[in-house]
Amino acid sequence: MRAMTDLMNLVILNILTALCCIPIVTAGAALSAMHYIMMQMVEQEEGSLVRTYFAQFRGNLKGSTLPWLIIAGCAVLLFIDYKFFGSDPSKRALVIPAYVGWAILAMIFVWLFPLMARFENTCGASLRNAFLLSIANLPRTLAMMAIMAAVPFVLTQVTALLPLALFFGISLPSYLCVFLYKGVIFKMVKRAKGEDSDTN
Repeated sequence: MRAMTDLMNLVILNILTALCCIPIVTAGAALSAMHYIMMQMVEQEEGSLVRTYFAQFRGNLKGSTLPWLIIAGCAVLLFIDYKFFGSDPSKRALVIPAYVGWAILAMIFVWLFPLMARFENTCGASLRNAFLLSIANLPRTLAMMAIMAAVPFVLTQVTALLPLALFFGISLPSYLCVFLYKGVIFKMVKRAKGEDSDTN
């Protein structure tokens, strides 16, 4: 029953997040709210999913929008660099910074929204902390990057699984990542509350 409840919650979260990401500019708040709910699910905390999601969405709208826009803007600039230089064989070496930049953005991306879901910080502090956490927990970071890339790829490339992409394309890879980052995030939450006990 717990597994069925979690699956239904993932479907609801996927729909809510997809809808709230449509304006693009609100995607940061949508993803932060989704990660907050998922951490609650892992901790088996009860509550109204939809009400809590929109409460977190509104609460994170101001603080998460600018970091998200910076990440998205940098990704667009790197894509332009890739398209401009990638088409010219003599300038292929100039595409390397784009790959490096995308890797750094991906490392920040997988930590940024869980952090903003649980901590209120300035834009610069959020981005800096996400980058530092990605370096300090590099094996987890690489695993999360692989999950965030592989799950949507499989769901969209395998014809039989394509319908599942509509229901789990955003929420499933993010939920799997929770089990990799929760030990770090929950430990930081306890430390912020002045507790010394560790979270595994």
